[in-house]
Amino acid sequence: MDIVLIGGTIEALLVADHYSKDHAVSIIEIEAEVGLPSVHPGRVIDIDLFKSYFSEKQLEFLSMHANSDGWGCRWDWVLKHLAANVARQGVQFFTRTRVLSATKQDEKIILELNSSERVTPIELVSDRVVLFSDPAKRGPGGKNHQFHPFQPETFHRLSTVSWFGGTVLSSDIHASTSAELVIQRADGMTELWWKNSPSWEPPHGFIEQCTTFLSSDIHHLSFDSVVSRVRDFVKKPFKIGH
Repeated sequence: MDIVLIGGTIEALLVADHYSKDHAVSIIEIEAEVGLPSVHPGRVIDIDLFKSYFSEKQLEFLSMHANSDGWGCRWDWVLKHLAANVARQGVQFFTRTRVLSATKQDEKIILELNSSERVTPIELVSDRVVLFSDPAKRGPGGKNHQFHPFQPETFHRLSTVSWFGGTVLSSDIHASTSAELVIQRADGMTELWWKNSPSWEPPHGFIEQCTTFLSSDIHHLSFDSVVSRVRDFVKKPFKIGH
């Protein structure tokens, strides 16, 4: 079966890891690079589960550090390593690529794709298409995917609220820091996450920061939770869309 996953999210990469063992899988990402910008806490609960997805050499890049309720890591490199791993398993990536239309012909789904790297659109024929990214997400040039007239099935999205995430020097952290999530990494950096906006200003400022929409339940904000949702998804019979 030919399967197309739209959006280079961590959920898509883990689904690709599962399906690529028996199917031909492609991932379409509207941005130039999978996994950027990094807008998710680098948080792991079960270290053995996490290690099962990576080589020892890859783990060295992730700045793993024990925290009171799990482990901290560099989330951007989690996605980079997962992308490299599934590519080695045969997954085809289409970055800087936008879906112009989606149509169903007999039992096949035909996607018309456009990329800044190609002069003319190409067609990708698939048996199944799953949407992972926000359909309203705009890529380069302010354009987004267009699926008319066929609407692909959608990976289950959790209800979300606004979060602010910032990376600071670990040496700047003190007891008065009131973030909902404090995740220390082995590279001397600590991630701080607040719902809505930060209530504290670090002495040396935020070295990295982002605003994004994530689940309000911090139990969903971990690698383990993503794996759990992906495992639930791949157990279900697929819907071809409408």
